[in-house]
Amino acid sequence: MSTASHGDLVALLTRRQVLARASTVAFGALALPSLPLPSSPAVSPTDATLQAFADTILPGCRATRTDLGNPIDPLAIAGVDPLPGAVQADALALFHHPEVGFDALEPAFLSALEADSLPHGGDFLHLPFDARVQACLSGLDFSNPARLLWESAAAVPFTAFCAAPLIRDATAKQACGYRVMGLPGTAPGGYSDYSYGRALSTELTRAGSLP
Repeated sequence: MSTASHGDLVALLTRRQVLARASTVAFGALALPSLPLPSSPAVSPTDATLQAFADTILPGCRATRTDLGNPIDPLAIAGVDPLPGAVQADALALFHHPEVGFDALEPAFLSALEADSLPHGGDFLHLPFDARVQACLSGLDFSNPARLLWESAAAVPFTAFCAAPLIRDATAKQACGYRVMGLPGTAPGGYSDYSYGRALSTELTRAGSLP
């Protein structure tokens, strides 16, 4: 993998506009009922392409099943990172969640994705990782009039990985993104290992806020 090329992609995705869009999707996703969607017996070609796109945005190690037990297309994950990524965190299920609304954008996005993939060697799913990155760099370039569509698509893998919105009361054991980030997750009774070991002050500060 060319780390420089993927670094350029990450730089584009961490600009304020994209982060704001991802945050909006994340807040909406956190309000979802957190129930697993029914798993499918196989991954369709279009879904495999969405998984490959998610893996390009947040790469991960090869896997055959997601956190929710849904299948992963064998071509989707390029395997350029030793840790789990967005595909294993059920980005595909979030793409198709009815309250996310991406299904309405999917045909236009996939058409744009494949159009930007052809100059790099073929259809997106069958491109090597570096070529996938270059296709995404083209789509997310500020000169691209369809950039907003690409930003919307890129927000979904980030949300699946960082928020685990489809897992009720997610913990690090259940959500691979939490494990990678070192986030323990939900603990109704608290985490004794993360305690200060003493009661904290309950008084108000002089101005009602910290200095």
